[in-house]
Amino acid sequence: MTPYAQMLLAHIRPEAQGAYAYEYRQYAKDPTVALTLAAVLGLIGGESYYMGDARRGILMTIAFFTGIGLFVTVPMWIARCFTISGECDTYNDYLAYMLAYRYSPDTITAPEPPHVPQSGSPRPTIGGLPMRAQNA
Repeated sequence: MTPYAQMLLAHIRPEAQGAYAYEYRQYAKDPTVALTLAAVLGLIGGESYYMGDARRGILMTIAFFTGIGLFVTVPMWIARCFTISGECDTYNDYLAYMLAYRYSPDTITAPEPPHVPQSGSPRPTIGGLPMRAQNA
């Protein structure tokens, strides 16, 4: 659990803290797994599939197998090996905020939600309930 997720856990009703921790563990992305996928299958977009960005993964796979992989996927693969851990942390912080928003008593009293990178695809819903962060 990231420090931000642990901080938000203090703002949740005591009876909902177990459900928060369970859902966080269920949906959170492991940076070690993402880095391993980026290093091993990064040329074909393996980490993109893991992070939930199937469109990017498909485009990287097609680019690699059509011959333009040297110009497109290799530079992206090198960059992703250095940035994937930060992307996992950002995703996990966003997940923690959405879960805290779901399980908080009235409104969330924690700090503003973390910045969500605009990767072109919306974040997946959590537990089937579509919820978005409201930026003030």
